[in-house]
Amino acid sequence: MNLKHALVIILLVLSCSFVHAIFNDYQPSARARAMGNAFTAVADDPTGIFYNPAGLCVTPLSAEIGFAQLYNQPFTELKTGSFAYPLPAKLGALGLGIQMFDVDYEDYALMSEQQLSLAYGYTLLNDVHSTIHVGCSATYYALAMDGYDSDTAYGINLGALAILHERTRFGFSVQNLNQPVMGADNAHSLPRKLAMGVAYMPYDGVITSVELKKDFAQDTEFMGGVEVKLLDPLYIRAGVHQNPATWSGGIGIKMIGVNLDYSYTRPSVLDDTHYLNIGYEFRR
Repeated sequence: MNLKHALVIILLVLSCSFVHAIFNDYQPSARARAMGNAFTAVADDPTGIFYNPAGLCVTPLSAEIGFAQLYNQPFTELKTGSFAYPLPAKLGALGLGIQMFDVDYEDYALMSEQQLSLAYGYTLLNDVHSTIHVGCSATYYALAMDGYDSDTAYGINLGALAILHERTRFGFSVQNLNQPVMGADNAHSLPRKLAMGVAYMPYDGVITSVELKKDFAQDTEFMGGVEVKLLDPLYIRAGVHQNPATWSGGIGIKMIGVNLDYSYTRPSVLDDTHYLNIGYEFRR
């Protein structure tokens, strides 16, 4: 075994200890991270495609990109991009999302995980008291490790979002409903998760959200968060997440169509994660 392969094993063990499994929940949104990742019932920006595809129906024409070094480790990079496009004449909305998680050493790409998601959302019901949106997405997974064969898989995701009296939201999503598997000789099932959340807006500019997420192969996660608009361009956010135990906070700035979101996540045992998103809302 040469030095490079030894480093591959060491760094992969470290990275997998951080995220528990390949293609796990990397929390690919600074705004959602700052709210404890309780975002299934909110999902009203382009990053919502990663949480609940039904949220595309309440997302304007917009795009976002994001970056983080998970747990402040210089050899890990998470890069994301998302785009939401409302269709005309009540035909629904389309979304496109990409996540890239890399483990690098010097000039070597030791491991690369890529996810490409195409989503569609549709308004099922819209009356004076309530609105119900549904959505689905298909995700293409690609995994590559230095010195090993690459592999791919496809996952199907479903979501729903109900809004009552414009202030209460109920969100529901299922990730990898078809339970995709990677690997021929040593098969590994990709995480299949069920998420249910409630968000309430007691005042304009205030969002509170709580969520329960169940990984069918692991334990249940509980999370909650709040977002408050302090003044016209500035938002502050805070949240907590149980299993793994973390607390988080962040800020957002919205000016002339540009969105800048930052979050700080502090886990109980690992190092901090700083996450940055920048986006733009297109005028129509």
